Amino acid sequence: MQFTLNRRSTVPMYRQLAAELREQIVSGAMAEGYRLPPERELASRLEVNRTTVLQAYQQLKDEGLIASKVGKGTFVLPLQHIETARIPVVRHEPIDEEPKPSVVRPPWSVLFSDYSNRFTYHDIASAERAQRGDTIIDFATGSPNPADIPDDLLRKVSIEAFESREFDGQPESPIEGFEELRALLAEHMRARGVQCGVRNVMVLSGSEQGIDLIVRAFINPGDCVLVEQSTFFPALQTFRSADARIIGVPVDEHGMRTDLLDGYCARFRPKLIYTVPTFQNPTGTTLSPERRSELIDVARRYQCLIVEDDAYGDLWYGGESSDAHRPIPLKGMENAGYVMYLSTFSKTVTSGLRTGWVVADPHVINRLAALRRMVDQHTSTSSQRICLELLKEGRIAEHLRGLIKAYRIRRDAAIAALERYAPDEVYWTVPAGGYYIWVSLPDGVRSLDVLESCRSQGVTFMPGSVFDVDEMDDSHIRLNFVRPDAADIDTGIRIIGETIAQM
Repeated sequence: MQFTLNRRSTVPMYRQLAAELREQIVSGAMAEGYRLPPERELASRLEVNRTTVLQAYQQLKDEGLIASKVGKGTFVLPLQHIETARIPVVRHEPIDEEPKPSVVRPPWSVLFSDYSNRFTYHDIASAERAQRGDTIIDFATGSPNPADIPDDLLRKVSIEAFESREFDGQPESPIEGFEELRALLAEHMRARGVQCGVRNVMVLSGSEQGIDLIVRAFINPGDCVLVEQSTFFPALQTFRSADARIIGVPVDEHGMRTDLLDGYCARFRPKLIYTVPTFQNPTGTTLSPERRSELIDVARRYQCLIVEDDAYGDLWYGGESSDAHRPIPLKGMENAGYVMYLSTFSKTVTSGLRTGWVVADPHVINRLAALRRMVDQHTSTSSQRICLELLKEGRIAEHLRGLIKAYRIRRDAAIAALERYAPDEVYWTVPAGGYYIWVSLPDGVRSLDVLESCRSQGVTFMPGSVFDVDEMDDSHIRLNFVRPDAADIDTGIRIIGETIAQM
């Protein structure tokens, strides 16, 4: 019985072991009644923790492949038991009635693709259920407060969009998006310091689609992708699905440690560097101009592409008086084509408006458009029309000014509450924009324990392990300070602070 475990893989060891055992059972290499090694023996042979073997065995038990008998060990179940789930037949008169056939259920563990098996399935569904209800103070959900959605503005621009005759004769959008919308997005980007034109812009069905298309375009199995050690977890899922090798770069209070990048690139030769340099999710940090330059220089030297995810870049709380200090996107500091820029309207207007955009070299735009033919052809025409009206006449800018004012107040309230209620051993970031505060817990306090206790008291947030490349971070929590009502922030953070203190 031979096993090949990849200790450098992002896939947990127990899942690798379970997959290898499953393959040997299903292929017949381990026949019915085969006795598996005791947990301690197999752990010693593989030089892994016994818990790894226990978890792998438990997964296979849950799938109905193996079973344990006290005093006799763990055995492979009969094939008939594995493939079928029998329903007891209840006989009625007449007694010669044909018995009901057995129900043969699909062998899910075998049928699911390698692509889907590479995902790490966080229990997001249970988290969302816990976040429902009027009594929940929600610091977890990565979207704006429903009360902040500009219903009146959206209603008005929607009416205007559909009364417009500009789309007569072109009812369907090109794959890259309507040219007028691309032109307005290019103008929006130039105001942020990014020199680009229509040929550099493609409209997306949300920025996550851009990550997926970029991975399809550039990543082969085994290619290395560098990311911040804690980062946007849907991006991690996309890289895992492509069987990329994901390496986390350490992060401090100023973002990615770009002073370490040269060594990482020399050793791992990454194809991509994925970064959220401005108001980072989940840490709230912002990369300094010096670090931004260093990141771009390293990428050029090693001919490594940068994916800049800038979902929160428009939510800067510095104020108009200090506009010179507003972070310039990486794409605005580099024009040779190494940076691919992504953003979205879902964080500034409404999460239901699944419209984003990518700014990149025309060669990249053309390739992404070709790949997109297999996905959804183009972004919803309705959504594009709405975004067109939002970008016209400075409407989105006016909306952002009000949003920034409200969010700055909530950020300050959250920081004040942390200063008031958090124990001395707790530390946190003070973000210059965006949604998130990253809280460091005292030694010995586990984020999942804090979450469980807080949920029972009507408060929820996201634990750090969800965002960690290795899924091991149990000493941080992420608070979305824009999601709760302003009146609930103090109460929610008081409950979190008291819970941490008790632990």
